[in-house]
Amino acid sequence: MFFLSKVQKHLCVFTIPFSRTGSACCYFIFFLLLSTSIPFSTILAQKNLELKIHLSDTSYQNEFLKISNQLQSQKYFRDSIQARNELLSILQKLQSSGYLASGFDSVYSDSAFFHAHLYLGPAFKIAFLGKGNADNSFLAGTPLRKNYKSAKAFDYKEIVKIQERILRNCENQGYPFASVNLDSIVIENENIHAQILLKKNNVITIDSVLIKGNASIAPVFIYNYIGVKPGDLYDESRVSKISNRLRELAFVREIRESRIEFTDKLTKLELYLENKKSSQFDGILGLLPDENKEGKFKITGEAHIKLQNSLRRGEIIELNWKQLPSSSQDLRLRAYYPYLLNTPIGLDGYLSIFRKDSTYVDVIKSLGVQYSFSGNNYMKAFVKDKQSDLQTSKGLENATVLPTYADISILSYGLTFHYENLDYRLNPRKGFSMELTGSIGNRDIRKNQDINPILYDSIRLRTTSYQTDFSFDNYFSLSGRHVLNLGSIGGYIYNPEIFSNELMRIGGLKSLRGFDEESIYASSFVIGKAEYRYLLEQNSFLFAFFNAAWYENQSRHTFLTDTPIGFGAGINFETKLGIMSVSYALGKQFDNPILLRNGKIHFGIVNYF
Repeated sequence: MFFLSKVQKHLCVFTIPFSRTGSACCYFIFFLLLSTSIPFSTILAQKNLELKIHLSDTSYQNEFLKISNQLQSQKYFRDSIQARNELLSILQKLQSSGYLASGFDSVYSDSAFFHAHLYLGPAFKIAFLGKGNADNSFLAGTPLRKNYKSAKAFDYKEIVKIQERILRNCENQGYPFASVNLDSIVIENENIHAQILLKKNNVITIDSVLIKGNASIAPVFIYNYIGVKPGDLYDESRVSKISNRLRELAFVREIRESRIEFTDKLTKLELYLENKKSSQFDGILGLLPDENKEGKFKITGEAHIKLQNSLRRGEIIELNWKQLPSSSQDLRLRAYYPYLLNTPIGLDGYLSIFRKDSTYVDVIKSLGVQYSFSGNNYMKAFVKDKQSDLQTSKGLENATVLPTYADISILSYGLTFHYENLDYRLNPRKGFSMELTGSIGNRDIRKNQDINPILYDSIRLRTTSYQTDFSFDNYFSLSGRHVLNLGSIGGYIYNPEIFSNELMRIGGLKSLRGFDEESIYASSFVIGKAEYRYLLEQNSFLFAFFNAAWYENQSRHTFLTDTPIGFGAGINFETKLGIMSVSYALGKQFDNPILLRNGKIHFGIVNYF
C-alpha cells in the first residue's frame, strides 16, 4: 500500500509496498524520502576522487545512457560522505522517474575513484489509477473524477500531488485527520494498477469560537469576518487564513496567534484580540497663490472624520468637508453597516452636497448593497440619484441659446468592485489595490422657468448617461527602505450632450498634485503617477513624485483637451498628535511656464483615536 497521512500538522510519512502477481515472488520498494541505505564506509580522501558508476546488469546499458546526463550534478568528491549524498540524490531522481527497483549493490574507493555498482531495473508506468472509495467532492482538482490512465513513466511527485490535493479537500470539508492510501496495487509487465483508498476518520465540527482579550467587538461580526462560526465543519482553508484576515482589520489586533484545540468531544477555536485605535480625524490646509492679487495667497482646507466600530459591529460613519477656491464647498457623508442579518451583505449609504459658488448646487444620494469577500475586498451594487439645480437667474431671461449649465436629474444604477492586497495599509512596502466602477442611467433635463422654453426644443430632454471610473496602485519594495509607488486613476462620461455641471472634477492633493483642488473639469481623463518613498519609520517617510494627466472637456459648446503635469516632494512623519504631512508641488498646463511662486503648499494631520 502507498500510504500518505497527516500524522501531525504539516508532517507527512511516505512508504511504498508493492506486490507482484503472476509469480511466486514478492518484493517491496521504499522511497528514499525518509531514509536510504547505501553500503558505504566513511573514507576521507587525500585528494578529490572521481565518482564512477558501473551497471550491475548491462542489459539496461542503452537506457542508462539516455538518462545519465540528467543524474549526476557533481563529479569529484573530497570524502565518502559527499559521495554518498550524491548517490542518494541520484537514486531519488531514478526512482522519481519510474525506476522503482533501482539501487546500489556496492560502493568502494581506490586511489583515484569512488566506484558505485548500480542496478537500474525497468522503468515502471502508472497504467491505471482509480478513484476507489473517494467521493467526487474529495477529488476536486485531481484527474481522478474519470479515473486516471497514463502511459508515462511512474512519477511519485505526481502521485503525491494527487494525494495531497485529496487530503486538502478533506481538511476543507471537516476531516483534518484523513489519510490516503494506494490500494489494490498490481504490477504486470512494469505497468502499475492501483485504486485510491480514503480513510476520512472522525468528522470535526467547530463547537465554539472564543475571543480572549479586551477587544470591543461583537462575536457575530468576527464569525462573519473570518468565515468561521460555532457549528461549522472544520475548514483548513479558512482556519489557516485567520491571522492574515485579522491583520487587515482596522480596529483590533492579535495579541498572539489564534489556537485551535482538538479533544475527544469538543473542538475550540481561541482568538486573542485587543482594541486598536481606528477612528480618525484628519485635516489639510492649503496655501495657493491668488491669481488676482500678486504676492497674496488663498486658503483652502479639508476636514475628515471617520468613526469606526463605535457600535461594536465594524460599522463606519464618515464626514468629509472641503473649502475650495472660488467660494465653492463640498460636503460628503457616508455610513456603512456590514454583515446584515449575519450574512456577507452590508448596506452603504452616501450623501454629497457640492456648491459651485453661486452658480449651481449638486446633491447626490446613493444606496448600495455591498457583498464582502476576504480582507477589504468587496463588490457593491448601488442606485444613485443626482439633482443639479441652478442657483441664479441672472442673464437667463434674455438668453438666446441654452447656457452651459442646466437643471439636471440623473437616476443611475451601477456596480463597484474593490480589491486590495497590501502588506500595511497606512504605509505599504509592497502590494496592489484597485477599484472599478461602472454605472448607467437616465438623465432628465428640467426646464428652468427663467429660460425661454423654446430653447429646449433643440435638445432631447431625456437621454441615457454612462460613467466609468477606475483606480490602480502598485507598491514595489526596491531594497531596504526604498519603495516605489506606481498608480493611475481615470474616468469617462458619455452622453450625447454634456452640460458643465455633469463633468468630473480633478486636481489637488488626492488626484493631480500641483493644481488647485477640483479646479479642472473633464468628461474623460487619465492620471498616472510615480512616487518614490524613503521610509523613516512605520508611518513616516520622505517622498518625491511626478504625475501626468490627459483630459478632455466635451461639454456643451466646449471642447478642451490638455496634458498637464505636476511634480514635487514632501514628508509624512508620526508625532504624538498624529501623522503630520507637509508637501510642495508645482504644476504645468497648456503653454504656461513653471513658476516657483505658483507652487502649492499643503499641511495635513491624521489623528487616530
